[in-house]
Amino acid sequence: MADRPAPAPAPPLRPHTDGVPGPSSNWFAAHVAGLIALVMGVAGFAVVSLTTEKFWSTPDWRLTVPILVATAAAATVSIVRRERAVALPLLGVGLAAAAVVLGWFLITAIVVAVTAIVILLLSHAM
Repeated sequence: MADRPAPAPAPPLRPHTDGVPGPSSNWFAAHVAGLIALVMGVAGFAVVSLTTEKFWSTPDWRLTVPILVATAAAATVSIVRRERAVALPLLGVGLAAAAVVLGWFLITAIVVAVTAIVILLLSHAM
């Protein structure tokens, strides 16, 4: 063998993170798009429920559809950024979608709640 210098040592290995911020970084900064989607969904649901004259009527589509589209865009950004808290954008989109059909949503929720109470009462009585 020829007298060659020894190869330089390899740098230490670091774990691969896929561009996802680690646990030591700020949680709010790491989930900003998901939080925006959640806040937009909650705000949209609140605005629609407070401005609707009759709760069982269909809300104005000119108000609800832009809220849904903006919330879906923020949720898409959250998913593309691979933020780990997937529940945040899903809740935001769910609330914005429920605001679109607020009357149907509330009537269905009332029927489901009354049915659950009746089932609970009958199960204890029998």
